Amino acid sequence: MRPRRFLAVLALLVAVALALPTFAAPLGDPVGDGVSVTTTNSTNAEYVRVTGDGELTLDLATSNPALSGAGVNAEAVTYIDDAFRVRYDGDRFASVWLTTEADGIAFRARGARLGSRADAIRLNPNGSVSVGVVVDTTTGTPPEDASFSVEARVAEAGDVTDGTASSGGTGGSTGDGSSEETLMQVEHPSATSRTVTVENAVVGRPNTAAMDRLVVDREGDGVVTLDELTVVGQSTLEMDVSVTEPDAAGPLPASTSMRPVGAVRVEERRGTVDQATFRFAVDRAYLAATGVDPESLTLYRYDGSERSELDVEVVGRSGGDVFLEADTPGLSTFVIAAAAPSIRVEAAELRPATVTPDERTTVTATVTNDGRVAGERTVALTLDGDVIGERRVTLAPDESAQVTFRVRAPGGTHDVRVGAADAGRLVVEGATPDGGATPVASNPAENVTETPPAVSPEAADTPAVSTDEPVAEPAGGSLPATVAFVAGLLALLVLMALARRVRR
Repeated sequence: MRPRRFLAVLALLVAVALALPTFAAPLGDPVGDGVSVTTTNSTNAEYVRVTGDGELTLDLATSNPALSGAGVNAEAVTYIDDAFRVRYDGDRFASVWLTTEADGIAFRARGARLGSRADAIRLNPNGSVSVGVVVDTTTGTPPEDASFSVEARVAEAGDVTDGTASSGGTGGSTGDGSSEETLMQVEHPSATSRTVTVENAVVGRPNTAAMDRLVVDREGDGVVTLDELTVVGQSTLEMDVSVTEPDAAGPLPASTSMRPVGAVRVEERRGTVDQATFRFAVDRAYLAATGVDPESLTLYRYDGSERSELDVEVVGRSGGDVFLEADTPGLSTFVIAAAAPSIRVEAAELRPATVTPDERTTVTATVTNDGRVAGERTVALTLDGDVIGERRVTLAPDESAQVTFRVRAPGGTHDVRVGAADAGRLVVEGATPDGGATPVASNPAENVTETPPAVSPEAADTPAVSTDEPVAEPAGGSLPATVAFVAGLLALLVLMALARRVRR
């Protein structure tokens, strides 16, 4: 190959290498004794890499070309689901846990944290578990990266019994002196139901069953799913989990201002569950389609005689999806509900109550939102039961506004109402249109003029709602990629100049 052509090809390769972003191949890192870490098929594998020293690291920097926007949210709790997986290929079973010295970083698997050996989970032969990452930046600056270690202890030959733990089991003593391991099985009788069986449950220890995204509600392309159910009991537990209609336990009290979203019934077939934890996921498509504020979601438990509202906690966010958890002292029917506006006309009045046919009276009504979220409503003005005017009102929670109508009516006595509120009786007396007064339109709606609603002074000071979502920049290269591209072009120009000199 001629020197000039060789140099040109070399320059092109250098430029391409510098200009293009680096794409990481799936990670495969052996931990030892048949335990390994892999990102193959992981949903959020781009967050994990191996350093030159062989350390496992979470790459949370904005310079990570695989991440979009501003990276991890500041002053928020972000959940990164399925960042990597831990696999065991041995023939016994392995206890696995993770450690890190980074502030604000925690790991979760099967609905529980994995921060120490006490939190270890058991893996069966050829078993694996998906691990998520919780990044808490509410008390500090988001870390650029965070090294972590996967620790494992493989059972000795004498530890293996016929009661080897299945995936999802937590292992340990049953509390009756035996050393049998906890067994868990989740069956899928239908798309809307699951059957969970736990054998040799350890007293006081949680057992987490993966629900395989059991769809509780669907809106457009979005869904609310039950992802995990963690139960605490002893001996043998068997439960039927099924999606049911939100009104299966009757309507929610009107005073709650909540709208049912979906419902799940959990029935105990064997044993007694002392405590349980639900873990739900609400994807971004559902939030966009419904406009639901995830912070307003709650869970009601119906035990057959009364309803109780459970505390729901947002435990993480990832890519616009939101993950929620709720604890319950027992099982029964559970209704997921979203806060809804509760807008009503509080009071209405008209002044003056007596007018002539060519005069107008002023009808004023106070409209209030007693709900937990903002909403809007069309308020109707009626004259003797006929709608003669409407006004659309938008109110924030606990906000009030005044709606005013200017009304002209034909002679006689008329009942005036705004919504369900009685404004009083309007008496129109005196000269008729034939006597020279201003004509009254045959269509009563033409005799109404509207005034924009006046928001109460307290509501006017309500601050704008903020969001923790990162701001996505317009499509384009990042600063490191731009610098690399320019460097590549400069290298190409230098090598072309050298080639011209060699030719001369």
